[in-house]
Amino acid sequence: MADKRVTRSSSVPMLELDLKYEPEYRGEVKQHWNVTFAHQKKISVYSKRILARVIDQIRDNDYQLREFYQIHVSSILEGTDIEIDTAYSKIKGALYELADVKWEFESIDRSEWYFRHLLDTTKERRVGYKDGIITILLNPQLAPYLVKAAHYSKFPLHGYMNLKSWYSMRFFEILSAFQDKGFWEVPVEEYRQYMDCWYEYDKRGQVKKDKDGNPLLKYPKTKLLIDYTMKEPLKELAGTDYEFTFTPIYEVTRAVKGRKKIIRLRFDLKKGPALKDIPESWLQHTETGSIVQRLREWKVTDRNIVQYAPILKQAGVLELLRAWELKNRSNRHIDDKLRYCNAAFVRAGKQALEDAKQAKIDAKHEAAEAKLIVQQALNL
Repeated sequence: MADKRVTRSSSVPMLELDLKYEPEYRGEVKQHWNVTFAHQKKISVYSKRILARVIDQIRDNDYQLREFYQIHVSSILEGTDIEIDTAYSKIKGALYELADVKWEFESIDRSEWYFRHLLDTTKERRVGYKDGIITILLNPQLAPYLVKAAHYSKFPLHGYMNLKSWYSMRFFEILSAFQDKGFWEVPVEEYRQYMDCWYEYDKRGQVKKDKDGNPLLKYPKTKLLIDYTMKEPLKELAGTDYEFTFTPIYEVTRAVKGRKKIIRLRFDLKKGPALKDIPESWLQHTETGSIVQRLREWKVTDRNIVQYAPILKQAGVLELLRAWELKNRSNRHIDDKLRYCNAAFVRAGKQALEDAKQAKIDAKHEAAEAKLIVQQALNL
């Protein structure tokens, strides 16, 4: 059968998507609360991963969005069994989805509503994929929600990129915003919207209705809603910082006979509220107390100590302190302790997280190989 695709003119380049810079990641996504708690449309995990890798490249000292962002396809396929050579269809499908994504904004009194497209496809540079490189152009009108956002939530990419369910990703994002509180409680109606289980809409944005004129609702029964949206997150987030328990909250009184309705949902983080201050037990302990004091002398903030010292452990922290002391004795003196030492401490902590994650993956592979060897031996 003849190829019916239109042959493009050799004078008009189809794509100019070669790698123009080497992406640098900080390991976390920081986004405006309005984005985290937007009524997001359910999309593939590959689309979510691409967007996370893009936002991860936005720096605290950026004043505007880059003209374009680029990502290695390998960073999107991490944790999957998909080979880079066969990833084309997955990435193409994800870019189709992202091109259709709109962020909706509505005032509390519902007197004002508008939307913005996520991607900008109007520029000469294209959104697309070429030779393992994904190029993304964000809509510059979304800059206030991504750059220098005044009210934001943030979550680490460690653990997030390996999730296989959109619902798990949404729980990860939302629960990270409630780490300081330790729980999230939400009315069922709002939960539906956060999980894209609200009314079904047609192409004109109008609510679909059944033959009797009643609005069509995704998973209309609350039990179905709970089963379909929580099954995967409960499993995938087990053992992470966002592992949670679920409690349904029922109406107090009911005007008519029958079972009481579930009106709210409560999710409690098993690890409880994240530490903000250094625990008194750390300060009173002979060894950890002296280490905390030394870190403070090097201007490492209490917030960073609380967050990364448990990950680095005593040996890792002492190694950093020795390195700083040696550097200070050399001709490369540390002039700005606050900036230099905090950056080094955070960088080391994030690397320790990545190393721990890789060690866990390696252990799983070794266990699988050992199991296969045993099975082969038994089949001899």
